Amino acid sequence: MRYNPLWLAWLILLLAAGSAHAAASPDTARVVVAGGGLTETLYALGVQNQIVGVDTTSTWPPAARAKPQVGYMRALAVEGILSLSPTLVLTTDEAGPARALALVEAAGVAVHRLPAPRSANDVKRTIRALARMFDREQRGKTLIAELTTSLRKARQLIQRYRDHPRVLFVLGANAQLLAGGRDTAADAMIRLAGGRNAVSYVGYKPLTPEAAVSLAPQVILTVDYVIEEVGGRQALLAQPALALTPAARSDRVVVMSSLRLLGFGPRLGATVAKLARRLHRDTSHE
Repeated sequence: MRYNPLWLAWLILLLAAGSAHAAASPDTARVVVAGGGLTETLYALGVQNQIVGVDTTSTWPPAARAKPQVGYMRALAVEGILSLSPTLVLTTDEAGPARALALVEAAGVAVHRLPAPRSANDVKRTIRALARMFDREQRGKTLIAELTTSLRKARQLIQRYRDHPRVLFVLGANAQLLAGGRDTAADAMIRLAGGRNAVSYVGYKPLTPEAAVSLAPQVILTVDYVIEEVGGRQALLAQPALALTPAARSDRVVVMSSLRLLGFGPRLGATVAKLARRLHRDTSHE
């Protein structure tokens, strides 16, 4: 049998288009979400009823905490995920372990990874992608418009401040101080809020007391669970790596929810404004 080459070319293009559409439109009937910012965005889009499980970073809105848990996003449990019979696992490129996600895919469950956002534009891209995936594009446009407005207000606020404090972000302080450098969510938030990261290296690394003192941070920024682990603000400032810093001497510690600070979700604009006020000791809007 002989086939018309043009007809064959048309058929190939049609099949390719159908395959691409299927890949871009996964089954979202039963979704497990690993990533607090993603969960927050899905709730904002109004598709929370399609979420059957979340990871431990998914703490906002409070209703998300009632969803079945599948572990921490970097230590996901295969059995926990599969027990929920999901049609899709939605996460970021920071999730893992890789083997766990590979096993989920091997079991026939689609795994969709989005880039972890590190900027306002990244958050907008995430909202657009999820709005398209869940057929909520109009709601997505509204969310992006609201985010744009809140970010503009945050920038206007930051322009009022003349100083740009040196900020040291502490991610851990139990055995040794773990501080955040460039190319991290913390670094992005510090810059967005009008501060300067005291650390210039890339990623998260331990700091010795000598190194911490030499950085001379004016503000210590950390998250709620670090304060809980070390036993309070004063216990954190008493750490050998922090006790002699300008921030410790002036009692400058800013504590925020880990999801609020590092999640990069729809509340980004309000979060930037809140952090900016705290970094600059502005209580006029508190």
